[in-house]
Amino acid sequence: MKKQFQVLGVSRIDQEKSQNIRVLERVFDIIEAFTLDSSELTLTEISEKTSLSLATIHRFIQTMLARGYIEQDPISNKYKLSKQFVRLGGIVVSCIDLVQTAIPYLQELSNKTSQNCNLSVYDQGKVLCLINIESFKSYFMGIKVGQSLPVYGGALSKVILAHLPSDLISNLISDDLPTFTPQTISHRDLLLKELAKIREQGYAESRGELTIGEAAIAAPIYDYSNAVVAGISISGQSIIILKRNKLNFATSS
Repeated sequence: MKKQFQVLGVSRIDQEKSQNIRVLERVFDIIEAFTLDSSELTLTEISEKTSLSLATIHRFIQTMLARGYIEQDPISNKYKLSKQFVRLGGIVVSCIDLVQTAIPYLQELSNKTSQNCNLSVYDQGKVLCLINIESFKSYFMGIKVGQSLPVYGGALSKVILAHLPSDLISNLISDDLPTFTPQTISHRDLLLKELAKIREQGYAESRGELTIGEAAIAAPIYDYSNAVVAGISISGQSIIILKRNKLNFATSS
């Protein structure tokens, strides 16, 4: 009988752990429903994105409101992530030596070129922006910090993609990549040739691959072991970038 109670006790513990995991998964599902394109959502929209019931979402949202991680617009009644995530993101970014080291150099580069400057890294099949320095003289809005971009679109993404391991590049490039403009290089063979060219010349260029009229020049950043850990770029109006700005990046960290 004693052994039976022990077995039942273990089963009960396992069940509680499983329930706790499901709770965490649902919280993260709700958080990840918010994106740059969908920064404010109704309960119904969150339900559609997460496949969770309205009752479940309402219960979690109330807790997140109480903890200050969700805010509700008093006019639209839509929900959005609070500035708590900015605080947490700041903690993460402050721990990244690369970001702290690169910011003054990117600021100087932006001042010299009068264009937007960015630093991005590879992140799970995408390219993630860690630094965005916007020039008030630039016509185009810069990539936002925390924004993910396709790994093959634009100079900054391509310069990072070109220096990933060859087997990873093969896995990331398919024969049916989406196009964003007529200039997007979405054909596998053409993209592989472009990446080989980038590795040979040491930098990448793009002209309207993600946004018509915008151009960019990007270079890799190497660590102490000569491995590429990030990429930096200047971007802006095509006619300005291509006629006035030359690649002049310090590509070692």
